[in-house]
Amino acid sequence: MTYPFQIPERDELLAKAESIREIIEGDTAKNESDRTLSMRSVNALYDSGILNMCVPRELGGFDADPITQTEVYEAISAMDGSAGWCLVIGATSVGMLGAMSSDGALGAAFKNGRIPRASGTVFPAGLAERVDGGYRVNGRWAFGSAIRHAEWVTSGALIAKDGAPVRSASGAPQICSVCVPIKDVIIEDNWFSNGLKGTGSSHYRLENVFVPDDFMLGGKRPPRGGPLFQLPTYGYVAACHAGFALGIAKRAMSEITAMAAGKKRKLTGVKLAERGAFHKELGVMASKLAGARLFSLDILSRMWTAANKGERMSLVEWGECRAAMTYVTEVAGETASFAYRYGGGEALYQSHPLQRCLRDIYTATQHGVVSDENYETLGQALIGKGKWEPLIGGPPRE
Repeated sequence: MTYPFQIPERDELLAKAESIREIIEGDTAKNESDRTLSMRSVNALYDSGILNMCVPRELGGFDADPITQTEVYEAISAMDGSAGWCLVIGATSVGMLGAMSSDGALGAAFKNGRIPRASGTVFPAGLAERVDGGYRVNGRWAFGSAIRHAEWVTSGALIAKDGAPVRSASGAPQICSVCVPIKDVIIEDNWFSNGLKGTGSSHYRLENVFVPDDFMLGGKRPPRGGPLFQLPTYGYVAACHAGFALGIAKRAMSEITAMAAGKKRKLTGVKLAERGAFHKELGVMASKLAGARLFSLDILSRMWTAANKGERMSLVEWGECRAAMTYVTEVAGETASFAYRYGGGEALYQSHPLQRCLRDIYTATQHGVVSDENYETLGQALIGKGKWEPLIGGPPRE
């Protein structure tokens, strides 16, 4: 199925993803053992160019639409969830860095025109106090996925004065985003998780780091890039969660259908492929997954069409966007659970793909962007009680 306003390099990017399958799938055990993505996989993602999906075209990237992003995230996540998650974080982080950097910062971050590797989080966990020429930043951020192979880190922070957040007349805090080289970042070795083990999602800190004005990201209109960077934060990351979840579900379905012909019950000898209960559940899960995928791609396409036309989506549509990301993640979780259950004893071992699928997707369900509150937001909008929220599901920047 084709969607409007997709970039012409869509097929090229999917081919690039497929070209590194052997490396990505071959490193899964090492990724989990090392608790961070292997440099071989990092280099494969970088050298293929797919890490540059979100970078503005004027900097050598693809400025990829959300549909294409979703499809590429899906492809890599089906190979290995940790690699898919690191791609999500790396691609969106360097995209924001390229679009939102001042010209002064761009020369350092994109030195000699080379696109760097980046990581970070938009959650404002730190404080940034105004000093001469910039800000003094302190804070501790959770879940720094892909940070161990990043060169630059972007982080959300609260503008502060005398150690306390500065608030507007309405009481809302003032939020900013800072960019620092990895040498200024203290990475904690605390990523001991059940799922997404290979993402290296450690906490990290900035301690009394001076960030020059040039390295403060943002502004009402980004200096570079197309409609992708006119989207609010939630719109910018929506494709990430859809693509990741769909990739995990796709891998779970492919594993269990491949096992069906040869897997037998020990006492009766009946093959999994001959069991009516399995047939029904497989059909139900395939239907749910197809529906969740179409729901996600449809609202992403509507969001992208509106962005390209300079139109504003309604609160109901933003509610649908948020709900779709939660729904596709939940359906992916159901799919992985179904496949794991029918996988039997083989799936018990950590090295088995179904074991990884189960752990990875249920780790992803804990992300704040895919919480149940998204359903509440849609419900409120449907009865006329929705509210604009600029950070997650708000109107496009003016």
